[in-house]
Amino acid sequence: MFGALSWLVVLLCTAHCRQGSGPGSKQPATATLRVGVGGLPVQAADAGVRQVVANLSLEGLVNFNEDGRPRPFLAESWVTTPDGLTLTFQLHKQAKFHDGSPVTASAVIGILREALPRVMGPAYEDVADVQALDDSRIQFRLQRPAPLLIEALETTIQKPGKGGAGVGPFVPSSNPLELKANVDYYDGRPDISSILFTAYPTVRAAWAELLRGSLDMLYEVNVDALDSLQSSSDVEVFSFLRHYQYEIIFGAGPAFQSADLRRELNAAIDRESLVRDGLNGHGLPSSGPVPPRHWALSSNAPKFTFDSKVAEHLPARHFTFTCLVPADSVYERVALTVKRQLAAAGVDMRVREISQDETLKALSSNQFETILVDVNSGPSLFRSYRRWHSRGGSTTQTIDSPAIDAALDRVRHAASDEEYRDGVRAFQQAIVDSPPAIFLAWGERARAVSRRFEVPRPEAGRDALATLRLWKPAGEIQLASRN
Repeated sequence: MFGALSWLVVLLCTAHCRQGSGPGSKQPATATLRVGVGGLPVQAADAGVRQVVANLSLEGLVNFNEDGRPRPFLAESWVTTPDGLTLTFQLHKQAKFHDGSPVTASAVIGILREALPRVMGPAYEDVADVQALDDSRIQFRLQRPAPLLIEALETTIQKPGKGGAGVGPFVPSSNPLELKANVDYYDGRPDISSILFTAYPTVRAAWAELLRGSLDMLYEVNVDALDSLQSSSDVEVFSFLRHYQYEIIFGAGPAFQSADLRRELNAAIDRESLVRDGLNGHGLPSSGPVPPRHWALSSNAPKFTFDSKVAEHLPARHFTFTCLVPADSVYERVALTVKRQLAAAGVDMRVREISQDETLKALSSNQFETILVDVNSGPSLFRSYRRWHSRGGSTTQTIDSPAIDAALDRVRHAASDEEYRDGVRAFQQAIVDSPPAIFLAWGERARAVSRRFEVPRPEAGRDALATLRLWKPAGEIQLASRN
């Protein structure tokens, strides 16, 4: 959680499939997708829905595979010189902003020069210069190899100012809860003509409307409702492992200055049981800060593991602390599961439920002993750099560690895959040695979609929204709409 609402809301990185009709195809869009959004955690309903709408209309130069490897997005391709000091990006030549103006190299550079120093923090010091080679090619010259630059280029390309135009396959409309198909999208116009969002107080309320046929999609199904939604023959459920990780962050006060204590608290957590009991089996145990499917995370990398013998040491500390927990049923169940496990090790974790406003205030001011959060932590390592480097910009980075900084700097300046892997291993080791949080689990979510729509299957484990541009009405609905 990066100290602002943007790190608390459920963010989507809109990875749209690069297939289907080409940019010259003008087949008519055929349907409205009615989407219900129920009770997004740790945010006001209206703000949450609006954030979702914004994210589905924007894209950056790159996106990511589930293993954390960057892949082309608005940038059609890129090449790196053998010394790693020059990167040249080729933009899609047909790309236009939503206001109809062309996406040129000079326009993109203007946006990036404003955004990247803020997004990258000290890592932007690796950029010596950026220039337009022509209307569709951007060249970065670097001081030294900087793989995190490519990862940071998921930064969305959006014109500055209120209502700034983006470049995605869907366009914001006058209704803040509606998107329209981008008829000039460079990779082909979507078959869905519009997407209409409606906020509901709970997921179950939205689910009921989906079963009545009043909705076509339930935006996000959390673990409280996931099992009960699997049985409907009229709805297909697409599960995926989120890029968000449940953590209990240690505050900056004197109580957690001991690295030994922080290691023991991590060792007292049986993460397999936590996923089973706290997340109804819908998640993956954490081994540390690096996403579990990341290409650079080796199977023998240092990681957090449960050690039942830790119970022999913790009771002697007579340790009690308070954990702030956002008012949400999933957070509460995770917190109570952790509380029971720590109690078995002689530690009293007192749970105090807080509102959204109190959560934001605590995070921005670092006024907490510990706090349970659900943090955007993947799929790239750039998020870890932002989060855990002492100069990365996160206001919730409360425990400085020169070893963590040094390891992340090795990743930042890796000149090869092998050097990158070495940096990741050192990062995991530094986190295990001096943990800034109790790393718990990666949560699972799902999209529930009416079978009135055909949804192309995404790659294994990927969010179904990755193929949203290619969704279309199923058979008879599609025929009816064309008559």
